[in-house]
This record gives sequence, C-alpha cells and structure tokens, in this order.
Amino acid sequence: MVLSCEIDFKDNPFGIYYAGQVISGRVSLNADKEKLVKSIILKIKGFAMTYWTEDETDVENKSTEESYSGHEDYIHSKVDLLVAEGADVALKPGTHVYNFVCQIPAVCPSSFEGTHGRVRYTVTVKVIRPWKFDLTYSRPFTVLKIMDLNREGLFLNTPAQSEDQRTYNCWPCRSEPLRLHLSLPQRGFVPGQTIPVAVLITNDSHIGVEQIEASLVMMVLYYSQHSVDTITERFVVSKKQGEGVTRNSKKQYIFELPVPATPPTCFDLCRIIQIAYQVVVETKVKGWHINERVHLPVTIGNVPLNKQLTQQPRSIPVEVEVVAQQLDEKALVLVDDAAAAAMPAPVNPWAADATIDPPSYAEAVHIRAGPVKSNVKPPANRSRKSQEFSPSTTQTKENCPFTPLYAVFHINNETAKLQDIDRSTWI
Repeated sequence: MVLSCEIDFKDNPFGIYYAGQVISGRVSLNADKEKLVKSIILKIKGFAMTYWTEDETDVENKSTEESYSGHEDYIHSKVDLLVAEGADVALKPGTHVYNFVCQIPAVCPSSFEGTHGRVRYTVTVKVIRPWKFDLTYSRPFTVLKIMDLNREGLFLNTPAQSEDQRTYNCWPCRSEPLRLHLSLPQRGFVPGQTIPVAVLITNDSHIGVEQIEASLVMMVLYYSQHSVDTITERFVVSKKQGEGVTRNSKKQYIFELPVPATPPTCFDLCRIIQIAYQVVVETKVKGWHINERVHLPVTIGNVPLNKQLTQQPRSIPVEVEVVAQQLDEKALVLVDDAAAAAMPAPVNPWAADATIDPPSYAEAVHIRAGPVKSNVKPPANRSRKSQEFSPSTTQTKENCPFTPLYAVFHINNETAKLQDIDRSTWI
C-alpha cells in the first residue's frame, strides 16, 4: 500500500501562530488501495525539553559522564481520525480529508531550537498498522508568545545608561582610570529596529585602546528538571566595531546595532529554558591588560513601542515564579467543511495599531540548533546546513529538523536619529 499524508494550515502556509490563537487546518490522507489499520490518530503537542552532558571526576580521579535533562508540556491533545470497532478497520482507497481546530494556550512560550534544548509545537498523524511498523507524519509549526512592549512596563520606553572604569598596574604605579559610559534611548526593541548605542570612552590611563566592539548578545539558560544544574549558551545577534582611543584622550561613538529575526525575551512562561538579551560594549586594550566591558539588559518583543503608552502597563516582579500549566486534553477537535470554512482569521497582536505594518518572518540565523535527545549526545561539529527544513513541509518522522520563523517589522528607526554626528568623534 502506498499511503501519503499532507498536513496544511488554513490561510497560513508557513504555520506561524501567536499564543492564544486558534489553529485551523486539515489532514489529507491518500491511499492507492484498501488496507487494514488498527487506528489513525491526530495529535497536537507543544513541549519544552533540555538535555546536556558534563564530564565529572570523583574523589578517586575517575571520570564519568553525567547527563541532565528537563521536560514540560504546553499542549497535549489527540483525536481519532479512524478507529476500529473490532480488531481492524479498512482504509478505503482515495483521498480522505479531516478538518481540525485547536486552541493554543495564551501562556505558551515561543518556539525555539537551541543546542541544549528546544520549545517545539507539532501536528502529528500516526497510522497504527497490524503486524507492521506504524507510519508517522509530522508538521512542526511556529508559536510566538505575545511580547507587547507597551504592556511590559513603562521603564522600557525610558533611557538607560551604565558606566564602569578600570585602572592598570598596582600602587604606586597605578594608572589613571579608563572610563566607559554606555547609554541607550530606550530599553525595548523589536526585530527590524536598530539599537542606537552611544558610547563615551575617557582614557586617562597610559594604556592605549586598540579597538572597541558593541554587540547585541542573546543569553539562553537551560535548566535541569531534577537538579539545580544549569548550562548557558551565548549567541552574538549583531556586532559593530570601532577604532581605538589613544591614551590621555576622549572619544564618543554611536553604533547602530540591527535587531534581526530572533525569539522574544522570555523569563516567565518556561521553567527550563529562559531567554534574555543585553547590549555589551568591550574595549580591547594593548598588551596583557584585561579588557574593560560594560553592558545593559534590553527586552526584545514582537509588538513595537508606541510614542505614548495608551495601554495600562503591567508591572513585572523581580523574581518571577513559573507555575506548571494545566493541559487541555480536549483542545483539539474535528470539524466539518462548513465549520472549517467559517473559521475567522486569527487577530494579530499588533492589529489594534493601524500605524504598524504587518511584519515579515525569517529564521534566526545566529542560533545554532542541534539534535536534542535524552539518550544521544549532540555532536559538536554538526553543521547548520544539515538542520535546514522548510516549515511548509510534512515530514515522515516525528523528531524531524525544524527551523522556527520570527517576526521582523519594517518600521522607521526614529530612535537611531539621536544626533547628527559621525560614528566616532574625538572630544
């Protein structure tokens, strides 16, 4: 028997949804001849998982490999497309179409594929056959948490600054300080915007600065579910470099860091994977001296800041307790053709602001994804090319490669127009 399966989403060819929206789609099974099956099951799952290994040495100097893992579910619902009343049931030849809808919980974290963990959402069709291996067809899709910067606190629309200094050598030959001052016009941004990074370097020391580097850094923290162990992954999202500063001089810079497609900041929706961002400025000094570094945390969302906050912002506590979610096992239902055709298009989170154009969607090219399995150590030299996957394709295995897509807005970067000065100016 030749059996093929296609999983499609209504008016959403790439399968991109926001938390709280309703998935509407259909499953098309094509059989060339009649065949007995035990059942055909449609499942929608959303979950987060982590896995990594570490080499540890005991008191007898023996090395062992310890593994750490975590798992939590957000969607876990299934429905029977075809089920045998007795031993088996006949699947007739031809095309069989099943329409389905499923409510995505409003508190789901964004899709993410990292080296030591992932947040993934999939639609899976499983054909259970008597005396044969089961057939599995899977279609991952992207879910994005709603990160409205206008509702994450008034502080995101206010300037931020940070300052630090370093001296070189020891008393009595200690140098005057090298001062580094970093400032941002606001603390919240969306992909498609440019972060204007203003840097003032006051080099009163006798050590020359060879180069200055500004970067937007993504920090991912993976947790183990059964211990307090964690592992951190660092991705450089974008980077700009500037010329150095001679000793006993002062120089001002403005770096424009683009924010490409990337998952939004997430602390409060997933207990085992957390994502944060920061702007880092580092001076590279001559010789064996330690480089000076200063940073500021920023929030990456997917609804841009308004010039004036019109919505009531909610405050975010410093310590956020992430509570396990209740699963709705009946969220997935089958509907007839009329009900499927009448399903309204989902409302996007930025639709209330007519000045915001709909975004495009792209993959986060700075993220290195790897196979995350509880019984297989991810190879360190796995290339990204082997992980490429079209989000509009149905796969023949459940644990297939997948690349999520993230919103990129096309808006004017008014915040970048601070002053009419060069990228670097001697003072």
